[in-house]
Amino acid sequence: MLIALILLSIALIIQTVYILYYKNQIKDIGNQLAFISKHNSFKFIQTQIKPKEIYQLINLCNTILRNQRELNQEFIKKSEEINATIVSLSHDIRTPITSLDGYLQLAERSEDVTEKTQYVTMAQTRIKQITTLVDELFLYTKLQNPDYTLELEPIDISNVLKRHLFSFIDEFSQSGDEPDFILPESPIYITGNESALERVCENILRNYFVHGKGVLTIRYEEKEKEVLFHFTNLLKRSEPIDPGKIFTRFYKEDTSRTNHSSGLGLSIVKSLMEKMNGDVHAELKDNQFIISVAFTKTEKESVR
Repeated sequence: MLIALILLSIALIIQTVYILYYKNQIKDIGNQLAFISKHNSFKFIQTQIKPKEIYQLINLCNTILRNQRELNQEFIKKSEEINATIVSLSHDIRTPITSLDGYLQLAERSEDVTEKTQYVTMAQTRIKQITTLVDELFLYTKLQNPDYTLELEPIDISNVLKRHLFSFIDEFSQSGDEPDFILPESPIYITGNESALERVCENILRNYFVHGKGVLTIRYEEKEKEVLFHFTNLLKRSEPIDPGKIFTRFYKEDTSRTNHSSGLGLSIVKSLMEKMNGDVHAELKDNQFIISVAFTKTEKESVR
């Protein structure tokens, strides 16, 4: 009986010591968490002795800390991007507004009808630039919403592209370089959205007029399940381009910022292509800049 009482007392002492040890471990973890929180420290929870349960708790705490720090870094990065965006857009919008005001003042002061008309025309150009900037910003914001979808249907992509090439006839005439294109004679139907396709074509062509030079070459490549269109042109020597960043929002290589571009054009192209289950990529070969868009083919019979 005495031996049993002694063994029971020893067991109770060991259990009490173990409980105290556990309490100290928990207290130490709490103190470390409090220090990390108070000082915004990048330390992790540490302990010399790690029973299984304590080890699992420490691992969980460190995982939470690691994830939180990654979120904080992402938040800081996003904040910096937002600040840079505000500065960029403020400059892009303020510049044409300033010149708009100047042209209107000149038109008001001028007594020559021809000169007055010229100033008004230039002011109207600046208004269009501002409208385009705001329109692209709204569209880009809309496309970033994961719940925003496009109504997809079979569309003759060749017809859309030809129509848009024709709509830029004045720009091509002013540049002095007619486009060189080989497009399919018969219709090629892809799964897409007509309005989105028109914006994709428009933004790629406008990118050419702003950043490219020489002849714009357009070639199509037909595969079993998809069709690709390759837009190729020379680059202006003063504007080096990083193909890896070309579809990044607000990306610009034009440090002089004289073209009043929002830097959203090709980013919108990428977002629209993704919404249509397509793909777009860019590459640079011997000063030849190539944008390739890939669409999923569909059957003509499925057209509604």
